[in-house]
Order: sequence, then C-alpha cells, then structure tokens
Amino acid sequence: MLDFSFSWLPFVVIAVVNFFLSWLYYSPAVPWFKTWQVNIGMDPNKKGMTDAERKAMPRLMGGGLVASLLLSYGLQVVIHSIKATDFGTGALVGLVAWLAFVVTHSLNTQFEGRKPVVLVINNVLYLVTYVVGGGVVAIWR
Repeated sequence: MLDFSFSWLPFVVIAVVNFFLSWLYYSPAVPWFKTWQVNIGMDPNKKGMTDAERKAMPRLMGGGLVASLLLSYGLQVVIHSIKATDFGTGALVGLVAWLAFVVTHSLNTQFEGRKPVVLVINNVLYLVTYVVGGGVVAIWR
C-alpha cells in the first residue's frame, strides 16, 4: 500500500539542496563543465548570455525547482511506502529508483542525439541525489 505521509522539513531541505547542488554541478566551477558544454553543443568560449537565453532563464530555473520538489516528494512516497527506516535501506531504494527510472529515461535520450559522455555526467548527479536523498528521507521522518 502506498504511504503518502508527508514531512515538510525534509521535503523542503532535500528539494533546496538538490536544486543548488544541480546548479553547482553544471557550473564553470567543476572540472567536467567544459566537457559537458562541448558535448551538448554549447560554445565553451562564449561569454555572457543572449537576450533569448536570459528570457528563458526563469522558465529553466522554475523547471529545475519543480523537478527538485517532485524528486523530494516522490522519494518520500517510495521510502515511506516500503517503511525504510535506516540510511542504507533508503539509499538502496534510491539506487533502484535511479536505475529503473532515471537511467532508462536517460538511455532513451540517445535518440535525441545525446552523447554518452553527457549521459554519464548527468547520471552521476542523479545517482548521488537519489541515493543520498533516499537515505536521508529514510532516517528523517
């Protein structure tokens, strides 16, 4: 039976941490940024944003925030439903969710022309957020 019980504090904390971790993960501060940029077709030498990119930023950041909130909520539903109460079990559930849903979806993006290196870079972040998020939800009720 699905357990839709909900805890506000872990929901908000996990969503906010995921949002900012994602922002940092795809920033010039990380060593893989240029590899990621080149492989998604961005010019690594470009300085600044165009007007169109600036206008798209609220939609992109809003989408990132919504995705973080959905991840946080979904982890709570799954973790609470299986009654995981320790970090290891929650992390294992996060790993299974990542394999079953994120990796399968990511592999299908190859039909859109995504390069394997982009899939690896993207999925390392998703793996960390699902596994650590799942573990945190399990111990933080």
